Amino acid sequence: MTIKIDRREFIKLMGASGAMVAGSALMPGWAYAAGPTTLLCNTLFHGGDAQAMEIIVKKFNDTHKDVELDLTQGSWTEYYAQLYNAVVAGEAPQIGICHNFRFSKMYPALIPFNDSPAGDLLKKVGFKRDDFVEYVWDIATIEGKQYGIPLDNSLLGIYYNKAVFREAGLDPENPPENYAEFEKAANAIRDKTGKYAYHPGAYGQPRWYRRMWYILFWQKGGELIQNDQAAFNNDKGREALQYLVDIPQKGWNKQGTNGASQFAAGELGMCVNGTWNYLALAKTDLDWGFLGIPKWFEKRYTWGSNHFLVIPKQPQKRNKLVLPAAETIKWITDNSYLWGMWGGHVPMSKAALKNKELLASETWAKTLQTFTKMSFEGVYKSLPAHPKINEINAAIQPYIVEAYNGTISVRQALDRAEKDVNKALKS
Repeated sequence: MTIKIDRREFIKLMGASGAMVAGSALMPGWAYAAGPTTLLCNTLFHGGDAQAMEIIVKKFNDTHKDVELDLTQGSWTEYYAQLYNAVVAGEAPQIGICHNFRFSKMYPALIPFNDSPAGDLLKKVGFKRDDFVEYVWDIATIEGKQYGIPLDNSLLGIYYNKAVFREAGLDPENPPENYAEFEKAANAIRDKTGKYAYHPGAYGQPRWYRRMWYILFWQKGGELIQNDQAAFNNDKGREALQYLVDIPQKGWNKQGTNGASQFAAGELGMCVNGTWNYLALAKTDLDWGFLGIPKWFEKRYTWGSNHFLVIPKQPQKRNKLVLPAAETIKWITDNSYLWGMWGGHVPMSKAALKNKELLASETWAKTLQTFTKMSFEGVYKSLPAHPKINEINAAIQPYIVEAYNGTISVRQALDRAEKDVNKALKS
């Protein structure tokens, strides 16, 4: 069901959660004073990468006189509903973001680059499949139409505090790579420092525990969905969830905590977080490192996703903004080495991946080189591109959190999640 929203509600929804950058709070197509064409760019970035996108937008605005980007960011949980409703209401931004696993549901609300009101934008603007990592480009190709331009890979890994490692008698230059080494490191931090050893849930919201269970389950060789049915309520799923549930039982951390806050305070040895975490940590005085993801079980996997730049459907009166939106997206992808340097994500532009400034950057040395290897050496794994993936996630998530918090058993959690997922798949 789509709920239409009026202009006032849309402004409230889209503006409340994001920082406005570079000028006007007015939506494109409304009354403007004389000046450059204003394009609204709306993203769901909200961590260090939100700060990075602000830097990139400022750089764009400082170097362009005819077009100005007006940036709104940070509405992660409601982003796609807001974007879809904005399209229905005729008030969509000109540039948006879409995850790889969201295209199957979102593409009807997007303008195909090769079949737009302004013509074939791939040819007009100069987008070429060969200029990007091809398999990622193809994710946004649906029935011959190109609905997005690849921006990045984003992945999860473990950041660690080198000072805490030294205090625990561990070698900070040789962080754990496998199950045995990880257990040894976490126990040493717990026993010798009095600090928290490990946090599996980044900022502590429910989705982080779900993602961590996905990682452990995938490392066990599991798949979430098979033959359009839940396929995780088995020994692999239970063993993976038990390992997650045991973390507070081992005294490595406590339920209901925020790992990112613990890490920033110097009270945590190891914390799961994403590519976007680089800029946030770079601004601290912490002596930190990045270890990638351990091989806990049979296969080294981590959760990952791709961000694409997209053009949401516009009302006819704003179709004149489609071409400048595409040209702006081209500038962003051409300069996406900056997104790697400041945002910490792995660029999907081949030229950006070879950029000398990026390869010489501290970001590359600290995190991005490892994240890039993870992206292209089989460690990266994403959610299945299922049209009901959001419903699948929503069905699984509360039970993973309840199990982690100790309010239900591992078996109860997966029994209930299986029932709800299958119900969602049949509806």
